[in-house]
Amino acid sequence: MTDIAARAGVSRMAVSAVLMGTGNGRIGVSAQTADRIRQIADELGYRPNAAAQQLAGKRSGVIAIVAHDWKNFLAQRVLTWLHEAAEKQGFRILATRSLGNLEPIEQLLRDSRSGWVDGVVYLAHENESQWPSVAELLPQISNVVTVVGDLRIPGVTAVVSDVTSGARSSMAHLQSRGRKRPMFITEELETPAIQARIEAYCHAAVDLGIQFDRSHVYQETRGWSISTPDDYPRFDDLARMILNEKKADSVLCDTDFTAVGLLRAFRRLGRRVPDDISVIGWGDLQFAAVFDPRITTVTHELSDLLTLAVAKLQRQIAAGTDVGENEFVQTTLVIRETS
Repeated sequence: MTDIAARAGVSRMAVSAVLMGTGNGRIGVSAQTADRIRQIADELGYRPNAAAQQLAGKRSGVIAIVAHDWKNFLAQRVLTWLHEAAEKQGFRILATRSLGNLEPIEQLLRDSRSGWVDGVVYLAHENESQWPSVAELLPQISNVVTVVGDLRIPGVTAVVSDVTSGARSSMAHLQSRGRKRPMFITEELETPAIQARIEAYCHAAVDLGIQFDRSHVYQETRGWSISTPDDYPRFDDLARMILNEKKADSVLCDTDFTAVGLLRAFRRLGRRVPDDISVIGWGDLQFAAVFDPRITTVTHELSDLLTLAVAKLQRQIAAGTDVGENEFVQTTLVIRETS
């Protein structure tokens, strides 16, 4: 800060007032001078000293993010994007996992009260079993936002992926390709996001003249692995059922993993994708763009979603209150080669 003051030709207190918000308005700095101070700070790579801020009773500069586990591809992408969004706002990230255990969230509640973390981002995806208990804990944490998962808690801000937009776009795309008999393959039916997708598929099918209702939803693949050869026969049997019994001309998959398993099975059965059958995944995981054929899928627009989440968290921290807003970020169909 002394270096910045020397280059800007102002006092160190003026620099502190601009960059740290000190002085309680008693130190007057023009807008032009303030911009000059910030420019020099960027050039010199200035970052606030988090430890000093804590000792002075200010913010820690730390945002914690809680996920079920970091082995999940989607969770890894969330962490990457959150790092980028947070760093632009001067925050650092503390990553922790719950693994079905509430203790990490209880610890973050204590850390929040002690001032060790400024806010918490809760990744609702894959944590659905915790939601009833989490709904009681999160309102007790100062400055919290839930993301990626339709977890809406009164008084807690949520940035929600709007699965309806991606589901409707998927149906419209199939209709444009002349597909009239899709199936939806999912490993679970319990979550609100899956139910919302099914409802959106059904409504879109009616509007578009496609043969699809809840009888075209097939629950399977739970616990199956696309990297375990022992599970290949399961995918083959599922593919035969889709083709021979259900006479489907397209498949909507709950995840990109399911899409890969079925694409391999169709190939082993001698069927061509998308000529014989179309496949649409969900999640736009890293491998979707490089698998052969490249997978048509739905993306969560994580960059927009997490930038919005950090912005909301920053406003909460600055204002000292959580207004409990719900914001929806559309999911988007990414058209590639499988459909």
